[in-house]
Amino acid sequence: MKSMHLDQSHIKILTAQGCVSHNWNNVVFLDITDISRFRNVTFIGEVKVGDNRGTISVDGVECNCGIYNATIAQCTIGDNVRIANIGSAISNYTIKDNVVIEHVASMTADLNALCGNGVELDVVNEAGGRGTILFNELSAQTAYLQALLKHNSAFTTKLTSLIKKKITDTSTHASIGTHARIVHCGAIKNVTIGAYANIHGAQFLDNGTILSCKEHPTEVGEAVQARSFIITEGAKIDSGAIMDKVFVGQAVKMGKQFSAEDSMFFANCEGFHGEAVSLFAGPYTVTHHKSTLLIAGLFSFYNAGSGTNQSNHMYKLGPVHQGIFERGCKTGSFSYVLLESHIGAFSVVIGKHYTNINTPNLPFSYLHEGEGTSKCIPGMNLFSVGTVRDGEKWPKRDNRKAPVKRDLIIFDVFSPYTVEKMRRGRDGLLSLSESTPKEKAFVIYGGVEINRLLLKKGAKYYSMAIARYLNDKVCERIAEVLKSSGEWTNAMSSLKPVSQLKASNEWTDISGLITPRERLAVLEEKIASDVIKSVDEIIHEFQQMFDMYCADEWQYIYDTYKKEYNIDLASITKAQARTAIDAWQTSATSLHSMILEDSKREFGAFAKIGYGLDRSTDETEKDFIAVRGTSETNSVVQKLVKEVNEIKQRYEQFKNLIQ
Repeated sequence: MKSMHLDQSHIKILTAQGCVSHNWNNVVFLDITDISRFRNVTFIGEVKVGDNRGTISVDGVECNCGIYNATIAQCTIGDNVRIANIGSAISNYTIKDNVVIEHVASMTADLNALCGNGVELDVVNEAGGRGTILFNELSAQTAYLQALLKHNSAFTTKLTSLIKKKITDTSTHASIGTHARIVHCGAIKNVTIGAYANIHGAQFLDNGTILSCKEHPTEVGEAVQARSFIITEGAKIDSGAIMDKVFVGQAVKMGKQFSAEDSMFFANCEGFHGEAVSLFAGPYTVTHHKSTLLIAGLFSFYNAGSGTNQSNHMYKLGPVHQGIFERGCKTGSFSYVLLESHIGAFSVVIGKHYTNINTPNLPFSYLHEGEGTSKCIPGMNLFSVGTVRDGEKWPKRDNRKAPVKRDLIIFDVFSPYTVEKMRRGRDGLLSLSESTPKEKAFVIYGGVEINRLLLKKGAKYYSMAIARYLNDKVCERIAEVLKSSGEWTNAMSSLKPVSQLKASNEWTDISGLITPRERLAVLEEKIASDVIKSVDEIIHEFQQMFDMYCADEWQYIYDTYKKEYNIDLASITKAQARTAIDAWQTSATSLHSMILEDSKREFGAFAKIGYGLDRSTDETEKDFIAVRGTSETNSVVQKLVKEVNEIKQRYEQFKNLIQ
């Protein structure tokens, strides 16, 4: 196949078919291009067209490739492309093979367009100050570096420079990737669209990039309006979503008139009906309801109830508020949290809270409101079946299919991050209990009221969870080394950690990636001191943190076990190992029993209200069973029942192993 300039015979045929060019010398076809497949086309500037002899599917109908009823300006068009019925023009685009563009109002690009790259978003704090730059390789972790480490000006300057260099080095003019489908759309301006993307009925798209791939095509659907955005692989945006300065991560779903401004949504987030402003939505942030406003906060693994709101109109110097909801939090219907607030991991917030809450060291808590006062039941969510279900569902609902998963996610509910917070929470509650006079009914902690009698109870819940986690991990590791080693002393000496953390008890959650704080500090210093010279190196460093998680976790367990039980695991005795498995069985059985009882409440008398309308008690029972089943048939409950037996079996197996 050779490129050819048109001769007079070609021009005569094209002219007869309604085609026009100011300079036919700028129009280049292949020698095999079918001239008959150009109808009513205006060519402006240099236009190159590939092989158009094939057919391509448009809305399920096989149609001829070619260009029909369109103005094409300064474009390079690949093989097997169909362009038809363009309102004004397609200009300054490289259009790759097997693309459909039909019934589109316009598709234009500036020669220097960055297509959303370089746009700065004001996340976490509505008033600004946490500016985060969009670029195609953005992840939850690289966004966290930009937004949450503003205290280090040298680091911020270097990081910004690296990101801008990445944008400059990788920027190209606007393009449409292979096998993309763009049909029934309004105006599209300065938007790059990736391979296999399906853009169907979007109202307008301006200054953005839609990344896509064969393994997980991206969809942008009906009535979507988007300005200054990047949408990544496998996302699905449709049904009237409105976006202005937004990043959409892999496998995110958004629609049903959801609106977002200055916000980021990372892997597997879902946004429907409601509104987001200055939101940093880490992985698995979910909001499904109308009248829900998520504003000025950092979230992950979060579920918003209908009418949830965190706005704060009590400011004097502008909307400078921000909130932190650590991983796994939930808010109930019409809950309100006054910002600034910091809610501990896996906590549930019910009611309206008009005090600033600061409870990072009270994870798994139940925050509720009574008589206008914010109250807390520490550790209550440790035995909620909902927490168990959440921990199991997140890995199963990872819908990312792209070859590279950009966001690095540690799914563990119990990890050094949450367990160390429980240790601090336990110690704080016990200290309060000892210092609080018995005549006092409650104490104030972190802006919330805690019943004095719940101080020791909350500490007990935390102690049980800590014991279960530590002894579970220790017994599991001992079993592993005994199976691969022979003599007890040699086997136990292999328990020494390979990580060499200086502060193994200091951990952080980088929007889904749990890692020791000192590893983040090392990365921060490498960037600030110019040791790291590219964004790709930063991504590699995060991957190493992810890969080191298990080793780092074991050092935490090793060091913390000695603090908790005064036992050096490298020289643990068989008697101490038996004590460990006894402690694990006791704590695991107790917590599991409470979780099982909590799950069975879902089948109690209150749950049957509204069933068997105007029927007898027997018929009400049958109606409930027909719809909800029983505790004996529910898969979650039965899994919990099965796990009770597995605890017993594992206990016996371990005791036999160490004998």
